[in-house]
Amino acid sequence: MINTMLLLRRWVGDNLGSPAWLFLAAVAPLAAVAPLAAAVVPRRGARMYLDFHLRPLIKWMLPSLDPYVTIDISGKPRYSMDKIKSSDVDEEVKAYLSPMCARDALELDADGAADGDGVVLSPREDQEVSDVFKGVTVRWASVWPTREDSSQCLRLTFHQRHRDLVVGEYLPHVRHSGRDALLGNRRRRLYTNKTNDYSNKVWTYIDFEHPATFDTLAMHPEKKRKIMDELDDFRNSKDYYNRIGKPWKRGYLLYGPPGTGKSSMIAAMANYLSYDIYDIELTMVPNNTNLRKLFIETKGKSIIVIEDIDCSIDLTSHRRSDDTAAATASADRKRKRSSKMTLSGLLNFIDGIWSAHSGERIIVFTTNFVDKLDPALIRRGRMDMKLELSYCGYEAFMTLVKNYLDVDAHPLFSTIKDLLQEVEITPAEVAECLLMPNKERNEHGVEVCLGRLIDELRKRLQLDKEKKKRHEKG
Repeated sequence: MINTMLLLRRWVGDNLGSPAWLFLAAVAPLAAVAPLAAAVVPRRGARMYLDFHLRPLIKWMLPSLDPYVTIDISGKPRYSMDKIKSSDVDEEVKAYLSPMCARDALELDADGAADGDGVVLSPREDQEVSDVFKGVTVRWASVWPTREDSSQCLRLTFHQRHRDLVVGEYLPHVRHSGRDALLGNRRRRLYTNKTNDYSNKVWTYIDFEHPATFDTLAMHPEKKRKIMDELDDFRNSKDYYNRIGKPWKRGYLLYGPPGTGKSSMIAAMANYLSYDIYDIELTMVPNNTNLRKLFIETKGKSIIVIEDIDCSIDLTSHRRSDDTAAATASADRKRKRSSKMTLSGLLNFIDGIWSAHSGERIIVFTTNFVDKLDPALIRRGRMDMKLELSYCGYEAFMTLVKNYLDVDAHPLFSTIKDLLQEVEITPAEVAECLLMPNKERNEHGVEVCLGRLIDELRKRLQLDKEKKKRHEKG
């Protein structure tokens, strides 16, 4: 009981800070209930008892003497007809507090993380955890507000003299840190747009588990290093984009023959940056409005991909010459597209007003035929970096042979190097030659695979020579 009384005096002094006669007026009713509190409340719960039961009584009796401010962050969903997405502040706060709860709280609630295998810990009702921000201590607790329409919430309590710091700096810090925790703990996703199923969801997704990395990418090492440096520069440039007044986004155009690794490049970029991927199938987008809705429902730290944009839908026919348009009119009519997408709508999607949504976003177009694209679609400022992924060179071959055969040197390498300088073959075709069944995975199997690749290269070289002779005669 003595310890409880000492705690009571300290608590009243901290909370009231009033003149002596007001101090006595406030303490008198509390002293009457202190023996009962000491008898029924465990010592570790004395502070909690004062905060959750006695302080509200004092605030009701002497409201001008309570210097503490409370903010309730409700977990109840808030729906609004004019809001496109609800706030995630409750989940962000829980993610921020989870490590503190694991360290300090005695009674906890555990919820499965929205993604991944982890759990998010939060204090049980009437439990409290403390946090220190720039030398100021604040307290978080799980409570049930008195309003009938309210659900259990997280209550932040702090002294009123720190109001500006808490509202202006601490709460944004909590949200930002909680958001990073949620992104860091969850599995990354591969999204694709849905057909119209009369639901509000425009995306469906699976876990993104593609194993491609820049280490396994068949490309010249210097070119890979340049791309990785550019990606690092992008994700660390939030302040720069704010300063120059541009949305925090970047456009990439990947072009080259089929099988040169465009899809693998996208997967390697996503794995390197730990971004989600939104893969848009344009033929399933009815009009510009639906494309905008898709964009609104994406999040930051993501790569938005439109693959084979030259053959997804016809966005450039109105810019063709009359002869070209006439030659392709019949093929265009056979498409019978229901989409009313326009080039203007796609351009606004890339760099219009809506493109600033969320931020930290990369937009990637891929094409096998870059000359078919409208120049307005790929000009600088829309597609900031154009990457040609071409046929397999010796450096790319060295990456592939290490990936598939786990060898760094072999007498046949010099022969392959000479042939690759004369023959056009894609990395995908080289990889097919290097595939080795389990039963052949030995030294003999390596020679078989390399020999198969040499045979393929010599065959192509011979075909190229014959084609050249026919062309010279012809």
